[in-house]
Amino acid sequence: MLTDEEVEKLLAAGRVVREVRSIAPRLVFPGARVIEICEGIEDEIRRRGAKPAFPCNVSVDSVGAHYTAAPGDRMRVSDGSLVKVDIGAHVDGYIADSAVTVSLGSEHGGAIKVAEAALENAIKAVRVGGRISDVGVVVERTIKSMGYKPIRNLTGHQIAPYTIHAGVSIPNVSGTDLFSGRFEPWSVYAIEPFVTLPEAAGEVVEGPPGNILHLAKLKRPKDPAMRDFFEGAYANFRTLPFARRWAIKIGDGEVLRRMVEGRAIYEYPTLVEASGRPIAQAEHTVLITGDGVITTT
Repeated sequence: MLTDEEVEKLLAAGRVVREVRSIAPRLVFPGARVIEICEGIEDEIRRRGAKPAFPCNVSVDSVGAHYTAAPGDRMRVSDGSLVKVDIGAHVDGYIADSAVTVSLGSEHGGAIKVAEAALENAIKAVRVGGRISDVGVVVERTIKSMGYKPIRNLTGHQIAPYTIHAGVSIPNVSGTDLFSGRFEPWSVYAIEPFVTLPEAAGEVVEGPPGNILHLAKLKRPKDPAMRDFFEGAYANFRTLPFARRWAIKIGDGEVLRRMVEGRAIYEYPTLVEASGRPIAQAEHTVLITGDGVITTT
């Protein structure tokens, strides 16, 4: 059971994400620098009194997730691209997560409407005590009925305070025994269909590192420089993901490198469609109450 204060923080984070998501398409245009998109989104979150729950992800074409701008990143989005902007905000650790896909004249822009339709239908399938696997059935059926293919190994996820991925995954396909649970009252989930072309592999593989990190070990290091870095990162981000852009403000890059190599800090790989085909994404966060479902974003 969540307290009234906790529910209000979840709803407040959702309002921030909803407002910032509406701004995102204005920041995405041919020639826009990815770092300016990311920092623009993150600044808008802070301006509204919340904090980023994770670095703004800007994933282009076949990259499905986990790319944010590196320090000094010179990458630009180009005409003809399909650009996914994944946005998260938190209020005292209570998180909202949403994503929008923007077509810059992509020939595959139709995939956006498919992802949005799958998301809408998926949310309708969420109910207190309902089977989590039912969402995968609805998502896959919607996407295939519109002539596209779901990404089978990208999922939605449960959300907990200061935890983006809280252990329970929400499928985008049917027919798997891995998603046998039910939606529990007073819990929070991100529902996020990913859509690709019918001839695509329909799964993602790991690509290069995407400049997104998190503390993999919560024990204070013995090394003084590493301990200082750990304490700065924990004070700022706790168990949430953070960007390399943010990390360099905390401590020396060499210390960060050693902590990544020593697995004290984990760096997420980008997730790339296995056959190189473009991906569209749509996402909302839902709060399961005692007797209903609220879309917070």
